[in-house]
Amino acid sequence: MQTTIYADGISNLTMLEGIVRFDLINITQTTENARTAKTVGSVAMSVPALLRTYTELSGVLNKLIEQGVVKKTEAQQPAAAAAQPTAHAPLSTTTSADAAVIEPLRLS
Repeated sequence: MQTTIYADGISNLTMLEGIVRFDLINITQTTENARTAKTVGSVAMSVPALLRTYTELSGVLNKLIEQGVVKKTEAQQPAAAAAQPTAHAPLSTTTSADAAVIEPLRLS
């Protein structure tokens, strides 16, 4: 039997011994200014599987951009800083100033 899990996003992204792990989360708004995230599942995959997943998701996002469903935003980062990769262990989904910037796609 196959189970479908709806997720609003991911958290706790880590890589250990060649295995990438992350939690699937649902976000609930508790008040006007506060939200909570509840873990609804977890995923563990090899680095090659992560790369295949990235390729597939990139293809879907590119099609959505072409169709005008979503709009890509550009990162506001100095060129020298953008050219140098940053190393984080474990990987994090936090938005600290020293983390690599991945801008979300905005609905148009």
